[in-house]
Amino acid sequence: MENLKDKRVLITGASSGIGRAMAISLARRGCELFLLARRKEKLEELQRDLLVDNHQLKITLIVADVTSPDLPNLLRAICREHVDILINNAGLALGRDKVENSNFEDMKAMLDTNITAAFRVVHTILPWMLKHGAGDIINLGSIAGHRTYSGGAIYCATKFAVDAFTKALREETAGKNIRVMQISPGMVDTEFSTVRFKGDVKTANSVYAGMKPLVGEDIARMMTFMLSEPRHVVIDEIITMPMDQGSPTTIHRSSP
Repeated sequence: MENLKDKRVLITGASSGIGRAMAISLARRGCELFLLARRKEKLEELQRDLLVDNHQLKITLIVADVTSPDLPNLLRAICREHVDILINNAGLALGRDKVENSNFEDMKAMLDTNITAAFRVVHTILPWMLKHGAGDIINLGSIAGHRTYSGGAIYCATKFAVDAFTKALREETAGKNIRVMQISPGMVDTEFSTVRFKGDVKTANSVYAGMKPLVGEDIARMMTFMLSEPRHVVIDEIITMPMDQGSPTTIHRSSP
């Protein structure tokens, strides 16, 4: 099994949900963590929680927006051009309107965050991995990157783009001791739906009503498994959904 102790790990979108769960999982394995998110207070809360179990844990907080053009320079300065593992997690969906009724600013935010920022982070980190002769990248995809649904045209398009990018990157790095992987979840109960519906908690909660969704810890456990496999093993992609979900639009819900 791959020993993750002392590996330098950058997690984007680390303040909540899957990113937070992954930080907790990798902290338990003795990794050095670089945790990136916009919300300083959430990052500081996570840092306090992690240090309770291990006072020697190395944690660097990076308070930044992944869409900032200055992010590459910030990462170069803070990470000192050395990252062993990238968890490219930051992303969002906004709205469920059909294309003709969509808000253009929402479209732009999804494109900027899910595509441009995700690609920019890899573009910054990958040369460091190649220079050091090793590295692991896990991109956060989605079932929406494989199956479309009405009201999700832009979000689906961004996740299809992540899927294509990951596959091409896998080809480009073959034989270079770089493992490029992807995990594509279905319904995960995080802040995803609250963000999608712009703080409307009632509507967000209704997404998971009558069914049991995945949680951030489920995805973190799978990603940790991907990273822990022997070096010659690449888990190319995990597509995972809760038992009650058959597709993006097929959900079994219990009667109230």
